[in-house]
Amino acid sequence: MAHSQNGWSAGTPTTIGGLDKSPVPGTKIKLPQGVRKGDVATVLLYVAERFHHSVEALHADQCWGYNYRKVRGSESTLSNHASGTAIDLNAPAHPLGKAGTFNAKQVAAIRKILDFCDGAVRWGGDYRTRKDEMHFELIKDASDVALIAKKIHVARADAAAHAKLAETSLLDPATIRRWQQIMHTPADGAIHEPSDLVKAVQRHLNKHGGKLTVDGLGLARGTKTKTVAALQKYLGIRATGILPKGKSATVLTLQKRLNTGTF
Repeated sequence: MAHSQNGWSAGTPTTIGGLDKSPVPGTKIKLPQGVRKGDVATVLLYVAERFHHSVEALHADQCWGYNYRKVRGSESTLSNHASGTAIDLNAPAHPLGKAGTFNAKQVAAIRKILDFCDGAVRWGGDYRTRKDEMHFELIKDASDVALIAKKIHVARADAAAHAKLAETSLLDPATIRRWQQIMHTPADGAIHEPSDLVKAVQRHLNKHGGKLTVDGLGLARGTKTKTVAALQKYLGIRATGILPKGKSATVLTLQKRLNTGTF
């Protein structure tokens, strides 16, 4: 199998394991050709996300990913785009061969992105000869990239856990996910039947006099339950035993509690 300049396998989208064409997180901007699926996509889309927020806003149709081709000017060496392990961001503003297209503050922001990636990502602005300031590429192997992807997932989870919840009085996915995180259960933003979250809540309420059966049931909205009554008593509000389907004083009080980082 052919390999790109960085040693990753290169070929058709199928032979390299498929392409991720998801938007850059937090934006509607896509790399039309996508990037290699899995940890590679996690890392390169993170780079694009941070570039958008801390360097300059990304522009639609000016950002690129996979492209099976040789390095510009080379007769034999495959570009890292050919393995889906490189991206170009806002290409027209940072053309190949031109240096100094970013100001000092922007370069410092790029350095922070690279530092977070622990040497797994190289910026074309650091090339010793022909500069390529639009360009970011992976330069480490799959095991190293997996470590950076894990670091990104942990950072995202930590940021989500510390972001302030909107106190909407609605038991929305964001509220459920935060509750799950604080209770150390799988955080998918949904309450299932039965639910690991509800079991954890029931066990916690039992430590405070709840006397509940730990069955993972009892947070159905619009139905009177002992679990809801115990929850309301724990939160210090009137214990009706009913969690309304719409806005709820119980949920508002819960959101305020979760925003302190505790339950």
